[in-house]
Amino acid sequence: LPISQSHVADLLLPLERVLLGAGQAASAKKHCKKRERPLVLARSTMGQDKPEAAASSWQLWVLILFLGHASCSIFLVLCNKTISVAFPYAWTVVALQNTGTILCSSGLHLYGKVILRPLKRHQVLPLAIDALWLVVVLWSSFKALEEVSVPLYVVVRNMVPFLTAICERVALKKPMDTMLVVALFVTFLGTVLYSVTDFTIRAQGAIYAVANALLVAGMCTYERYLMTSADLGMSAIDINFHRVLLSMPIIAGLGYFEGFPGTLVELASRRFEATLVTASAVAAFGIGTLLLALQAEVSATTIQVANVSYKCATTVVSRLTHPSEITAMGVVGYVVCTSGCLIYTLTRQSAIKDAGKSQKEK
Repeated sequence: LPISQSHVADLLLPLERVLLGAGQAASAKKHCKKRERPLVLARSTMGQDKPEAAASSWQLWVLILFLGHASCSIFLVLCNKTISVAFPYAWTVVALQNTGTILCSSGLHLYGKVILRPLKRHQVLPLAIDALWLVVVLWSSFKALEEVSVPLYVVVRNMVPFLTAICERVALKKPMDTMLVVALFVTFLGTVLYSVTDFTIRAQGAIYAVANALLVAGMCTYERYLMTSADLGMSAIDINFHRVLLSMPIIAGLGYFEGFPGTLVELASRRFEATLVTASAVAAFGIGTLLLALQAEVSATTIQVANVSYKCATTVVSRLTHPSEITAMGVVGYVVCTSGCLIYTLTRQSAIKDAGKSQKEK
């Protein structure tokens, strides 16, 4: 690149420090207090059964988290589908949604609920690449929702976990077990069965949908590398915040070519679409925040199973909000595809344990 990494860092780091510096001390202090509390509880209940009141309170809390996460996930897909058709200015919508994420995340940081660490010089270029990748993913997602039905979009997105596993195998040299291959085959078969019976599909829409799934899988693998790299030392919260922040100049530039900021004036005159965009920004932030809370309470397998149920619920609700023709063979394909996702999800935990045992034996 003609601009060096250090030069890019000199331009971007002052903005990071102004945004993040004010709440750093308070955030760290409150975060430490929160970290201490579970440890005390763990020591006090070691070797004892949980009181029934505490157990029921925990179950209620987890249920609330799952209901909130499910509502945000289902609403965001259906909302983006409506927005992509009624207000076809993708970059204006993305800019507003990302602005909501930045403001909400910064507010939580300043309030001490989360800790957002400023970028260091050697982290700027990897995160800039991730930000550019995010922009392409968002663009392909909006184009896919413009062209294909919600059920087909969900079916193709079911391929993401398996495509991610393949990318990790190629890029990170992670092993692939037999059940993963079986689940991949079943899901692919279901995707094909549904796709060939969806008479509303157009070639361009199918290309966007498949491209989006491939791009998401590649981005997941790249971010996995960022989080596991000892040189970078970045958490999921840091990556999500900084990639969104660094993507904003790119999105603003692309928005300019579609009429931004004039598109904001048009959006302001259309109350329904403006309400949807605002609500989608809140939902996008809610998905990430509630997911982090769930990861602290339940296993990754439980979350993956819940995600499969969210997709089924999204398809069911879309029959009312965005009706499209589904044949009997399409229903079979959808069930087969979902079964593949469940096979993958329910066998992941045992596969990880077996891999860990084999490494110890070696």
